Formats: sequence, structure tokens, C-alpha cells
Amino acid sequence: MDMTPKIRELLGLRGIGAASRRAARKLDFIGIGAQKTGTTTLHQLLALHPQIEMYRRKELHWFEKDDRFGPDHRPLSGDYDDLHRHFYFDRQITGEITPVYIYWRHAVERIQAYNPDIRIFVLLRSPVRRAYSQWGHYVRKSRRPKFRNLHIGPFQKRLRREMKAMGRNPDYQNVRRSHIGRSLYAEQIRRVKALFPPEQLLFVKSEEFFADQLGVTDQVCRFLGVAPLSEFARPAPIHDNVGVVPPIGLEDWNAAYQYLSADIDAVERELGWDCSDWRQPPASAVGENPEKARRI
Repeated sequence: MDMTPKIRELLGLRGIGAASRRAARKLDFIGIGAQKTGTTTLHQLLALHPQIEMYRRKELHWFEKDDRFGPDHRPLSGDYDDLHRHFYFDRQITGEITPVYIYWRHAVERIQAYNPDIRIFVLLRSPVRRAYSQWGHYVRKSRRPKFRNLHIGPFQKRLRREMKAMGRNPDYQNVRRSHIGRSLYAEQIRRVKALFPPEQLLFVKSEEFFADQLGVTDQVCRFLGVAPLSEFARPAPIHDNVGVVPPIGLEDWNAAYQYLSADIDAVERELGWDCSDWRQPPASAVGENPEKARRI
């Protein structure tokens, strides 16, 4: 009996034939950026698609492990078995989303060495708000018992420390202290465009995704070569990753914007976007309750 992937999944039979598929196929796509731009929501929506196999949770973090790769950007083990074991390859296309890949040096080169035909999509959000949201993410994380030793200082203090580190070392990278680094999109965009042809790349403005989750997800599906998700499901908008800090204020905005304004100009040139909304400072916070948590 020829069973659909969904039936095999319900019966716990997805592993049948998986070894041969893992040897024969490669990932068809990867979402590579950026952090705090809506990638968690997009992952959840793509996982609803019957023609798409997503990694069981967002962020596999496979191509950023420096000790795994040689100078040719290929695994020291000589194969990709450790990557493929996470997938069944039993649907039309297979992929995952790990936002740090666009930021982490050489991750994109490793993806290109793995599969030069892979499709890449990137979500990009207002760089100032992205930087602030990343800080809020770590504030929230530090409140969990598991991370009680994670001390997160004020936003502006973290920016100053990061900029000093970047000034001392132009190659500075730090997953946690990268509020500005991850928001400097232009060089990251240029690196991706140098490795992949335009037809394999899709850059999406997060603000458009926030405004129309299903519509933009359909756009991503068409780019990946499958039917729009709306042909199979019409899920309600997803609102998760709720923040625990107040919305960004003008002082924090200005502190980050001074480092990012020129890069916004460069992004407009690279992508042909109108990023005037990224230049808009926050409205006055007068009358707002500073204790009220907002989605950041």
C-alpha cells in the first residue's frame, strides 16, 4: 500500500527507507536569518505544510560549529551523515531555519559547499528594533531558573561593550553580545549574494510578515517550489515570543541608531527596498505603563 507521508508519520513508520533517502537527498532550503525577525512563527507555519518537512524544532545549528569543518568549508568527517540523521526526507522538500547562519562567519560558505543549488530565505527586521528585541530575549531568558547565572545589563551598556570589542577586533563575533553585529545586515547580504544566484535567494521584510503572516508564508512556499500553504490550511495569526520588557524608548533607540543608520542606507541599495520605516524613532512613551510587557 502506497502511504502518504502523513499516514506514515501517524503510524510511526517514517523511518522505513529513510537511510536510502538520507544518502540520496540533500536539504532543499534553509532560512538563515535574522534573529528576532519572525523566524519562529514562520517555522511553525511551514511545519503545517504537507509537502514540507521541517526540522522538528527551529534552529539545528549545524553549519556554525567551527570545529566540525575544515578550511574547504566541508565537514572534517567527510560526510553529512550527522546532518541528515535529523530528517526523514519523506516529503517533497526538506529544510530548516537557523537565524544565526547569516551572521556567523563561514556558515553560509559551508551551506554553499554542501548544496550549491539550495534555496535560501532571509527575514530582516528594523535593525534597531531587532537589536533591542535580542536584548529583551536575553532578559527573559535570564529570569528562568536554568539561566539564573546569566547576568544581562542595561541595553545601552551592552551596546557600548560590544562596540568596544568590535573596535579592538574587526573579526569580533559573539552569539550573545551581538546586538549591533547581527543588525549590520549589508555585509551579510553581500556575502550571501556573492555565493548564490538571485533565483535561489528570497529576502523578506519582517514588518510585512508581521502584517500578513499567511500571505508572506505563501510567498515563501512559492519561492520554495511548493503550493501555497493557504491551499491546505488557514491558521490564525501566531503571537508568541512575547516580550518581558517595555517597548524601546527614544534614548535606547538613539543609542542603537547611531551605529546602524548608514547600514540601513546600504541595505536599501543592496535590496532595492524602501526602509524609511526603519528610520522612524518610537513615539513618545508618555502615558504608557512601563511595566506592561509588549511583544518585542
